[in-house]
Amino acid sequence: MRTYNADEWQSVREAGKGAFLLKHGFLGRGLPLGLVMGVALEGLVGSGDFQAAVQGFEFWGRTLFAVAVFTASGCISSLANWSVHERRHAGAGDSAAR
Repeated sequence: MRTYNADEWQSVREAGKGAFLLKHGFLGRGLPLGLVMGVALEGLVGSGDFQAAVQGFEFWGRTLFAVAVFTASGCISSLANWSVHERRHAGAGDSAAR
């Protein structure tokens, strides 16, 4: 979990919770870990012909499932991170964006 000081958090907060979740939940965790896991699963349970597997439905189905799982867990941890920083920097900035 990244820690922000009060000035950094104010600029992050101004960008909004949606941008924070997109950056940290999906782009920072869901997409990269999901793709890595999709390739790893193909290596473990796949046919052995990776080039042919990439063109098949099973590979992309497993990969999309892995992206969804890691995105969900990334968004949960990002929401927790957001809440921690909101409490930590409660006096800084306006309270309307919470």
